[in-house]
Amino acid sequence: MRNVKVWLCGVIMGIALAGTAFLVGAPAVGMATSKEELKNHWRHHDGHWSYWSAEDNQWYYTDGTNWFYNSGEAGWAPYRFDKRFGREGFERGEYKVPGPDAKVVIPKHEVYRPRK
Repeated sequence: MRNVKVWLCGVIMGIALAGTAFLVGAPAVGMATSKEELKNHWRHHDGHWSYWSAEDNQWYYTDGTNWFYNSGEAGWAPYRFDKRFGREGFERGEYKVPGPDAKVVIPKHEVYRPRK
């Protein structure tokens, strides 16, 4: 009977230590992912390369003809160069923003969203 009590106590202590290690280790992994997402970066997702701008907190994409942005659930929309991206350190060249009556094919691919 004494061996059963010692064995049971050991199992309970092992489970408690494993649970504590899991709870202490989980926030560190989550914080590392959030730090990575705060920086500007390119990501290949759903067959397309998109650019994450931390300053604007949204995704950018070009099909080679037009620029688009995606800031969440609304999906892609033509980009009008009204935020920081494209203002500094970016040369537009001959690019003209499409007018409201222009026929623009909006991208349908998704953007990367990390699991929460």
